[in-house]
Amino acid sequence: MSEKVLPKQCGSGKALAMLVFLFPLVYRSEEAAFAGAFHQLSAECGGYIFALGSVARHTIGNFVFYGSKFRQGTLARLFSRIWTQVLLPVLVLRGQPKPDAIVSYDPYASGLAGVLLKWAWGSRLVVEINGDYHETEPSDSGLKKWVMRRVMDLSLRNADAVKVLNKSQEQYVRTRYPGARVFNFHNFIASDYLKGLDTFQGDYYLSIGYPFKLKGMDIVIKAFAQVAERHPTIKLRIMGYCPENELSYYRDLAHQSPRVEFIKPAWMAEVGEQLRGCYALVHAARSEAMGRVQLEAMACKKPIITSRTNGGKECVKDGVTGLHCAINDVQALADKMEVLLSDPERARSMGQAGFDRLERLYSTQQYFSSFMGMLRMLNQTTTS
Repeated sequence: MSEKVLPKQCGSGKALAMLVFLFPLVYRSEEAAFAGAFHQLSAECGGYIFALGSVARHTIGNFVFYGSKFRQGTLARLFSRIWTQVLLPVLVLRGQPKPDAIVSYDPYASGLAGVLLKWAWGSRLVVEINGDYHETEPSDSGLKKWVMRRVMDLSLRNADAVKVLNKSQEQYVRTRYPGARVFNFHNFIASDYLKGLDTFQGDYYLSIGYPFKLKGMDIVIKAFAQVAERHPTIKLRIMGYCPENELSYYRDLAHQSPRVEFIKPAWMAEVGEQLRGCYALVHAARSEAMGRVQLEAMACKKPIITSRTNGGKECVKDGVTGLHCAINDVQALADKMEVLLSDPERARSMGQAGFDRLERLYSTQQYFSSFMGMLRMLNQTTTS
């Protein structure tokens, strides 16, 4: 079952050998938005990826992806996760040198799996925080909430490095876990693919995200209703997964207007198709640690209206690459949408400024350099 992955040499000449990545769920591992990161990392290292997903096994550059079917039911999901993120890695890597590092996508189930593998192998553990978990509750259930908080604490206390996405997360980790090594940089974005698209200033606002409530789609719809009265040609497209019974609520909220279109979630090619022709991206999230879609919009030279989430405030420079508005404020969002519609040239210049900002701060090379720099610092800490 195992497949040998040969160590690669990093820029300093020190072999980083192999990495093990743990993901909770990967719907399509060959997609550019996912696989692109591992093709890039393959320039200097190799390893394994374990996740729940639809593909059982395939290679991505110097990495081997192992997926296990996502099952319905609490107990079935629990056993699937234990198998995929703990037992399967131990079986696959049996007889091989221990991984240099384990990278867990979150501090919850994947983080706990990372801790168990760290104890088993003696490898270094990197725990990523890809949501503002310090500000939002992990569950509505009291018992589940308590368990998840304890697991998060265990994961972060055992992490050799914690990767965060914004300053608020960084401050939280440094305050609560004073000895933690914290690295603050963005996640991989398939910006090279998106930059190659032929973009134009279309006649619709675009909002993308899941779940709809967290992403503030109700705020977007209400704000658009005000703008639509004064601009009869502008439209709104909302893209993302939403259960049918919940979607009916949003359709009713939009008064079944033909100018408000709901688009099912899709892969990068379709996301790019929607982004390349929108007038601007509207991101009214109630919580956002980074805002992947905001960086994707910047790659397509689109201005962005964002709520003042931690990610929105850091990704979008207010008045330069887009506009900020208060969270949950329908009127403020409508006003910002009006500002962009009233000045198409300013909207275009903001889109270009966003593209330039992406190139400076959030490029694929920036991600690669930051990630490899984190691993090198961990390696120096271990050997010193």
